[in-house]
Amino acid sequence: MRYTYGPVASRRLGLSLGVDILPHKTCSLDCIYCQLGRTSDLTIERKSFFPREEILAEVVEIAAQNNLDYITFSGSGEPTLNLDIGWLIRQIKEKTDRKMAVLTNSSLLWMLEVREELMATDLVVPSLDAATEGVWRRLNRPHPDLEFDKVIEGLVTFANEYSGNLWVEILLVKGVNDSSEHIKALRRVLSRMRYTKIHLNTVVRPPSEGSAVALSYGELEEITKLLPADTEAVLPFREKVKQISAHGEAERILAAIARRPMTIKQIEQSLGIPQNRSKAALEVLIAEGKAKLSIHEDEAFYEAIQ
Repeated sequence: MRYTYGPVASRRLGLSLGVDILPHKTCSLDCIYCQLGRTSDLTIERKSFFPREEILAEVVEIAAQNNLDYITFSGSGEPTLNLDIGWLIRQIKEKTDRKMAVLTNSSLLWMLEVREELMATDLVVPSLDAATEGVWRRLNRPHPDLEFDKVIEGLVTFANEYSGNLWVEILLVKGVNDSSEHIKALRRVLSRMRYTKIHLNTVVRPPSEGSAVALSYGELEEITKLLPADTEAVLPFREKVKQISAHGEAERILAAIARRPMTIKQIEQSLGIPQNRSKAALEVLIAEGKAKLSIHEDEAFYEAIQ
């Protein structure tokens, strides 16, 4: 699977097939909390990175084999950097009956063509981590040609034009964007937007910078009280595991940990592969030099070696 990973049991999206249409670590931001590490290609130039027909064929094939809740564009960077995302959304909608979602960092929504391309989706999850330019530059470390005011206005415009479900995601880092003054600034931006839900999150996987420290769930809960009533603190996924066929387990695990570091338990919960089989597959991947183990806050995370 070159362009897809999963299906993954998501805490928010149910059974979701991830679609990754970017080279690894290609993004418009270099966020200090990013679970993929530092951005290696910091860009705002939109390109056709891969043959779009190949991506479409793989998505349609995998979707036909699974009872998916969503087909979700996310993965190794900012998906709207791919010039073909609009074409892919339309074609996948025509060739499958699955709902379409896009997870975006919101940085390119100031472009009319990007907003138009996302209109055919069922769900968009845009990030809003920063409501002031100082916090934005410290936390998200944007491409130098991005303008903060333009990015915020693009998000607000899209939110008010879009007719699908819009779940705003706010990721908080201790001591960076969690002050009461900044939360009030976030609320002012949200007051200008139409949205379905607000999800409050924090650092849950090894970040690119050690200074990116998580808030406790209790701290998140307190901050939800300062935000609109639609806000909920997002807990780590804890659904009962549904075991999935053993076919291609090592390949599926490698595809998943190439997009984000995962613990054994997270692999079981998201991919439905029992822990004993996951451990066996990971031992092989490590021996082959395809994966490695790292420790973050006393938890063991596995990630792919790119």
